[in-house]
Amino acid sequence: MNDPLPTRWEVELEFIQSLANIQYLNHLAQNNYLQDPKFLNYLQYLNYWREPEYAKHLVYPNCLHILSLLQSEDFRKNILSPDFMSTVMNDMVKRWQNTENVIDVSPDQPNGTAESQG
Repeated sequence: MNDPLPTRWEVELEFIQSLANIQYLNHLAQNNYLQDPKFLNYLQYLNYWREPEYAKHLVYPNCLHILSLLQSEDFRKNILSPDFMSTVMNDMVKRWQNTENVIDVSPDQPNGTAESQG
């Protein structure tokens, strides 16, 4: 019995959630996807997942935060750094735990640097 191919919606759901995997982001950066204008347009297109009718299907809603960060050229460059990757991963864990002292890796930080919050 052949399984049907996934729908475009299912593929996009799986892909956007993969953005919550920081090692995967690093892989995308190492392979120059984060410099490809077509790929960046695709990331922009995926913002429709912010709409409640779509967001309710996300198991890893933090992927929307990462999608926002990916709009920053500095973030896209910095994600290549192992230290920056660790900072982002630690930030995600702290967000999941709702702890104080979350590191802000938002694009509006100078040069994509991290700043302690709390």
